[in-house]
Amino acid sequence: MIQIYTGEGKGKTTASIGLAVRASKHFKVLFTQFIKNGESSEIGVLKSLPSIDAKSFGNGDWILPDSDKSIEKKNAHSAVKYVRGNFAGYDVIILDEAVTAVDLGLISEDEILELLSEISENKEIIMTGRGATKKMIERADLVTEMKKIKHYYEKGVKARKGIEL
Repeated sequence: MIQIYTGEGKGKTTASIGLAVRASKHFKVLFTQFIKNGESSEIGVLKSLPSIDAKSFGNGDWILPDSDKSIEKKNAHSAVKYVRGNFAGYDVIILDEAVTAVDLGLISEDEILELLSEISENKEIIMTGRGATKKMIERADLVTEMKKIKHYYEKGVKARKGIEL
């Protein structure tokens, strides 16, 4: 099964982490982050659980339309290569921010769809990020859109340790 958590609202990664923790009671989980640098609190918690292997591929910087994306493109391709070489030993594969990586042009839609095709049908795959494409949505078995109604960031509240970081 393939699940996608997408949309402009907060909670996509948090939902995938909750699923990872729940699944770790019964399954081996591979949690791979695109774009993020692995310094947020949840990665430390995930790494402390014996049934979860978590790895991050990114420098953690905001990627703006006019940003130099060359380093993050290399990081995203490294993440795909890592998942491709390691998914066989896991039951649940989480590709955090892979959807965003496609949306930002760091990896191609075809590359992520090809990766999904390579991963065995008897595995659970979860992808998160903004901007899920029509083809990704068609390929998925479950798609949840997180919709922002209101966010305190708009009032100038920065990311807070233990809440967003």
